[in-house]
Amino acid sequence: MEEYVTLEDMLCFREEKVRIQEELRDRHPGEAVVALGMNIPGPKKTSPHILLAFEEGEKTLDLLFAEKGLEVLEEAEIKEKAGYLRFYSVKCPDAIFVKSLMIQAEESHPLGRLFDIDVYDADGRGIGRGALGASPRQCLVCGQDAKICGRSRSHGLEELYEHVDNMIRLWLKEETD
Repeated sequence: MEEYVTLEDMLCFREEKVRIQEELRDRHPGEAVVALGMNIPGPKKTSPHILLAFEEGEKTLDLLFAEKGLEVLEEAEIKEKAGYLRFYSVKCPDAIFVKSLMIQAEESHPLGRLFDIDVYDADGRGIGRGALGASPRQCLVCGQDAKICGRSRSHGLEELYEHVDNMIRLWLKEETD
């Protein structure tokens, strides 16, 4: 499942994401919704390695919810050439608390920089890192603010892909040693 995506593919993927979020919010009013995706730059959003990293993200969140005693009311998943997404409706009306846990996962896991974990409150509003005073996500390559590097195109796609692949390979090597 390694293909290049078009702008139309990405727009359809985002529409599907919004539809699922709204359905979960409607079925579980007052609870937080979490969406796990992957931060993969460029038009190639899937590969066997990216899928392994995504599945590790799922395991990480499952463990974190269990450790914190947060009940997952419902899950949904998308796996297509535009990317991978796992949704969780979490029995917790405090979306800020849930976001703080997700930031911990992003910042503590060896693949955390590749995890894109969004949290939505009962009204469907996304909770940003800034709401908790967390610093912006860092560039995969140089550690600067990722949005600034992305806008200025400081790094080429091949360099970014290579960095993502190296992160995953290093994690896999550590897992098997």
